[in-house]
Amino acid sequence: MPDKGAPRGERRARNAQLSSGFDKAGRFIGETLGTFGLPFFWPYASMRAVTELILNAADPVYRGHEIRYGDGKPVVLVPGHLAGDVSLAPLAIWLDAIGYRPVKCKIAVNVDDRALDGPLAAALRRASRRIGRKGVLVAFDTGVRAAVRVAAEEQEHVSDVIAVGLPDHLPKMQAAVRLHVIETSRRIAAPWREDMHIVDGSRTLLPVNPAALKILSEILREIPISLLDAG
Repeated sequence: MPDKGAPRGERRARNAQLSSGFDKAGRFIGETLGTFGLPFFWPYASMRAVTELILNAADPVYRGHEIRYGDGKPVVLVPGHLAGDVSLAPLAIWLDAIGYRPVKCKIAVNVDDRALDGPLAAALRRASRRIGRKGVLVAFDTGVRAAVRVAAEEQEHVSDVIAVGLPDHLPKMQAAVRLHVIETSRRIAAPWREDMHIVDGSRTLLPVNPAALKILSEILREIPISLLDAG
């Protein structure tokens, strides 16, 4: 219960903190439901995901067949909601095996995409300057928002953003940075784009979806190499 004897400024600060806390909680719940659906369906979604993993375990894409090999571009991986660097380790290993230079952002868990901008920008600068080429950001669901924001600020270090699963809302995209989209057919609410590639399967398994990986390899190979400016 608020302390009526507290100074007005202190009460305002306390109310502002409470409001900010409620906003963060509401945002977190909304992002979780948007990514994983209603809790009632989670057991079904888990069984479906396990079945999908078993059915796809022997897919030749994982062994490098039927995909386009890379040209050494730096690829910065941006995790989705409640994911982190560990969850993207299989994708990083696969990208390295087919000829790219995957980079992680040193993110343990993506709870709020607004906290990703700093680590992502730092990882992008290090990778692009070390290799001497502009990087490609490969981002998942809510991580796409961070990728778009960072791409707008770091155009000298990034050439393209590949969104694997779109979030509900996107920041304004700069014309100098190209956006490519891979989305699941089960994401009915996703806004349609001319450059959207649709695959079947669970949205949470897009980082290891064979069809998505094949399309990802094709998009990456079609992106021209962009050298950093000499200055």
